[in-house]
Formats: sequence, C-alpha cells, structure tokens
Amino acid sequence: MFARYQWLVALIVLVTMLSFAIIYHSFGQTTTPPILYEGLQLDPILLALDKKALEEAYHDQLLKLFGVWLSSGSTEDAKNFRNGLRNARRGYALARDAITAREKQIIDLDHQQGGKP
Repeated sequence: MFARYQWLVALIVLVTMLSFAIIYHSFGQTTTPPILYEGLQLDPILLALDKKALEEAYHDQLLKLFGVWLSSGSTEDAKNFRNGLRNARRGYALARDAITAREKQIIDLDHQQGGKP
C-alpha cells in the first residue's frame, strides 16, 4: 500500500522544497545599496560640500529624533527612537562609503593624469 502512495509523498516533498526555495529567494536576499553618485561628474569641491552636508544632515536628524522622543511623554519606550537612529546610521554609512569611494576615484584619476589639474 505504501508503494502505491510513494509518488504522492514524493510530490509533497517536492512542493515543500520548492516552497522553501521561493520563500528564501523572496525574503532571504539583501537589497543592494543605492549608487548615490552614478552618472555624476567627479568634482572634488562639491564632494567636500557633500561631506559637510552629510555631517550636518546626520546631526539634524539626531536632533529631530531626540526632540520627538523627549517630547513624546513616554521616554520609557524608545523603540521608535532606536529605529530612527538605526535608519540614520544606515543612511550615514551608505553616504559615507559612497563619498569615500568617490574620493578614491578622484585620487586615482589624479594619479593617472600625473597630478595635473
């Protein structure tokens, strides 16, 4: 009798494995970070301003987070503050890494041109 239903068991196992593969493919992959400077001209002066703006934007975001948290009347619950802080730090790290990579491109280009402006 078991041999009669062997194909059914095999089909159930196959469907289960395919389901897990689909779930992993849908939710198990991380997203790639945005390419912030794609298609933009290399400009060391603007990049310095970008760096300064990133510092200021991060500081401003922290001021907002602290302001909302402290004025919420519920300082015991910091879940939203932590989420906001996590998002701010993630964004800061992405932008910082993009700026660092951009600086490296400028230095490499300068070396290729022999240090000429």
